[in-house]
Amino acid sequence: MSEPATPDGADATAAAVLRMWTELGLRPGSAADDFFAAGGQSLTLVRFLAQVQEAYGVELPVDRLFDEDLTAAVAARLITEAQLDAADEGDLAAILAEVEGLSETELAALLAEAE
Repeated sequence: MSEPATPDGADATAAAVLRMWTELGLRPGSAADDFFAAGGQSLTLVRFLAQVQEAYGVELPVDRLFDEDLTAAVAARLITEAQLDAADEGDLAAILAEVEGLSETELAALLAEAE
């Protein structure tokens, strides 16, 4: 099965969500495609949520999944929000201090790695 296309600038989490969906047998064409339109059903959604729990260590709020179309981009945003909600404030402060201590060259190198 071929890898689904992602729009320019799609982040790594959305790309990972697309891979998960493909592994579950869905056929999304992009991060903007709806989970259910791509072939997802309620049981598939439960399996996806279990994969998210295993891969990211967070539970997605099921009620929020239905607030708007469930696309890979929306799922990625919800994963990021859940990770931030679960983060310890001390850990966040330590990361912020580390980032603030980086030189412009070090920061540019890290950003280049993330792309």
